[in-house]
Amino acid sequence: MLIGIHPDHVWGTSFSDRWIPFLKTLDVDVKILDLLRQDALDQVKGCDGVMWRWAHRAQDKQSAKMILYVIEKYLKLPVFPETKTSWHFDEKVAQKYLLQSLDVPLPDQWVFWSHDDASAWAKCQAKYPVVFKLSVGAGASSVAKVDSCAEALSFVDRMFKRGIFPMTMNEFRHRFIPASRREAKKFLCRFTDTFGYIAMNQYPRLDSEWWKPEMGYALFQEFLPKNEYDTRITVIGDRAFGFRRYNRPNDFRASGSGNIDYNPAGIDLEMVKIAFETSKAAGFTCMAYDFLYKDGKPVVCEISYTFADYAIHSCPGHWDSNLCWHDGQMWPEDAQIIDFVESIRRGKTTS
Repeated sequence: MLIGIHPDHVWGTSFSDRWIPFLKTLDVDVKILDLLRQDALDQVKGCDGVMWRWAHRAQDKQSAKMILYVIEKYLKLPVFPETKTSWHFDEKVAQKYLLQSLDVPLPDQWVFWSHDDASAWAKCQAKYPVVFKLSVGAGASSVAKVDSCAEALSFVDRMFKRGIFPMTMNEFRHRFIPASRREAKKFLCRFTDTFGYIAMNQYPRLDSEWWKPEMGYALFQEFLPKNEYDTRITVIGDRAFGFRRYNRPNDFRASGSGNIDYNPAGIDLEMVKIAFETSKAAGFTCMAYDFLYKDGKPVVCEISYTFADYAIHSCPGHWDSNLCWHDGQMWPEDAQIIDFVESIRRGKTTS
């Protein structure tokens, strides 16, 4: 068996660095790919499967997503992540429609595609506070609590008139006083770009990572009080790993807090059940679910096919789909490889 892997090195993390040596322990040959080259499709010839862990960067979303789709759907090769698992990654609007179609328990969510509709809702129907979200973003970087109609209308105006770049909200917003030479250089570039735009209609330089503004929609979600933590359940095949993330100090957001409780006794098994059922119904091979409580019952707020691997490995064990507990730590990359190789072998047996 030959598995092609496009190495991933994103912000100091890499799944491929664990995939490659683990595949070799299974006597599976590995071919290192560079699917961003012109001969991308020629490179995968002879491979029995292709793996590429891509992140929520704009560049990855516009390259990896389409290249893997062609390999999977037109070259008929198994890929990870496959389309069912990944097409909605880092797109909360898409997740809203997908999970709603599967009757997954959700908080109330509102997606608006026009300024008039969003404004009318904010003025006449919204019950504050609510939560505003960009469709993209991780670590609660694009989430804000909205306490009034005026705040909601401000977000609506920006989303339909100017747009909002990811990583420019909350603690990620730009400071007026640069904190480093690098940040000062960015400020200077923006200042000089202003004159270039006025004088020669040159579009300002954009951030190398977050160059795509979000606009043309507005996404709001009901605010769920009295949730001191959220619960993340990650399902990989027949394994569910769970931990709780406590909110940041004086904040309603848990994602990105780093305050994690790995004790399985604190996990609501109803959440594990819902996660397994959703993965089965949607055909996900790997999915992390973020749960909160609404009126005492679990609801899914967001999903993501990729995540910080160390958090999964820190779990002392996992549940299977019968909700039986299995002791022992496991790297998520190992679970992904085991399932991917087995699915290819099954396919060869049945073909």
